[in-house]
Amino acid sequence: MEQIIPWKQALVTSLAVYPLLLFFEWLVKQILPVQYIDRKVTLFIVVIMIATSMVFVVMPVLVKLLRPWLFKNKNN
Repeated sequence: MEQIIPWKQALVTSLAVYPLLLFFEWLVKQILPVQYIDRKVTLFIVVIMIATSMVFVVMPVLVKLLRPWLFKNKNN
């Protein structure tokens, strides 16, 4: 049975969230009139975009690619 190593999971998550944050913040600024929208609303939109893309796109791909490094085998 495999067990995830928490510090590696945190590292991979952080490295995935940072570029998404930069990209989605830029994208929202291009699409919405952010100068007229409260910053809290803009941040909420960005957070929803990041969370959705992390759960359904980014993390499944990263876990598949980094599985040998991310997990340790409990049987050993």
